[in-house]
Amino acid sequence: MTEDRTKYLIRMVAHENNQTAFEEMHKMYFAGLLSFAVSILKDRYLAEEVIGDVFVNLWTNRKTLPTVSNLSSYLYISVKHACLNTLKSRSFNVAMKKTELGEIGEEHYTYLLHSPEELLISNQNLQLISEAINTLPPKCRLVFRLIKEEGMKYKEVAELLNISAKTVQNHMIKATSIIVERLKELFPEQYAKYGT
Repeated sequence: MTEDRTKYLIRMVAHENNQTAFEEMHKMYFAGLLSFAVSILKDRYLAEEVIGDVFVNLWTNRKTLPTVSNLSSYLYISVKHACLNTLKSRSFNVAMKKTELGEIGEEHYTYLLHSPEELLISNQNLQLISEAINTLPPKCRLVFRLIKEEGMKYKEVAELLNISAKTVQNHMIKATSIIVERLKELFPEQYAKYGT
């Protein structure tokens, strides 16, 4: 795909919410990303699922797309981190199954047993935290998500967005500060409880 075409698609997706442009973007990158993901996961089904998740995330955060200097690099790095997270998650699930079978004491997995009320409260809290993240300025939000959700290092984000590592650090400081203040408003009882 030519650089001009990529810029056009980014503009159409980010500013016009154009699904046809998004589908073209998906079609252009899918085969290469699939091959790459399969080489890490060794499972085509999982690889397709990971790529699907990356593109859902891309659509959800489409307003930040113009801040990405190299879309191809961004997609490959996102897929790489999503694959690694999937592998870690699968390893964790295997370990938890062993725990549930009694290889480790019962007290180590009782935290998995939540009441429906606890799960509902937890999901509501996650939604509020997600909304707090969405209040960040676009580039600040993108940096925060790449580091916290994609698991990227400051240096990788700096290279990906063509900014300095110091700028990445500044975005993270700003993001953390904004989110903490927002969470203080949303959960005043927690902050009063711990005296922060």
